[in-house]
Amino acid sequence: MAATDAPVRAIDRALDILDCFEPGQLELTLTDIANRIDLSMSTTSRIVATLEKRRYLVRNTDTQRYSLGSRIAQIGALGLSSMDLRKIALPYMRDLNALYNEGVSLYVIRDDERICVERVESTLPLRRVVNVGDRHPLTRGAAGRVLLAYLPRERREAILARDPFTSEEALEELRHGGYTVSLGEREEGVSSIAAPIQDARGEVIAAVSMSGPSVRFEGSGFSDKISKVKKTAELISRALGR
Repeated sequence: MAATDAPVRAIDRALDILDCFEPGQLELTLTDIANRIDLSMSTTSRIVATLEKRRYLVRNTDTQRYSLGSRIAQIGALGLSSMDLRKIALPYMRDLNALYNEGVSLYVIRDDERICVERVESTLPLRRVVNVGDRHPLTRGAAGRVLLAYLPRERREAILARDPFTSEEALEELRHGGYTVSLGEREEGVSSIAAPIQDARGEVIAAVSMSGPSVRFEGSGFSDKISKVKKTAELISRALGR
């Protein structure tokens, strides 16, 4: 086996171990796992220990049986919530895009950054292209500030201490108004408007943003755009059970 194949094989084995757990087989001993994937006890033990350390597996100290850990549940819930959110939000994003033919994005927080999880692109020649998967700081740009504004205070303060591009006063104003705008903040000549999306518990879980060239945003129709972005966020929130 080539050296470069070894890490891939280790990943395959780790995934094989996780695949051992299924309905009716939610708790397994180390021997059960080794037998199921036809691997030596020593190798199985090393991989299982790593998975346990990373909370992908948890061991019952009384029975010495393993079950899926909290990290699996977190990832599963995250994936399901993202898929549901995207599916629910997309029709409303398309409606907003149809009004102005400007790009509309859906952002959520990942590791103290915002990541685009859905996008409806403008068809105009002059446009701001955003790709699903793009990441940006929470402190910069309208959507980032929306997500930052509704985080717990301690987490907000820690992020602002590292990157004081915005302020707590600006975030308080955002929470009061229910939206924020960015005028050439991250990229000269690009403007954006963003508003918060709430889930059934009233927690802000995402931000919807409309962005495009500043020459098309600024002017007499700007307040109307703000109103429509806020309304889109409200409609998505209602669809989520808010």
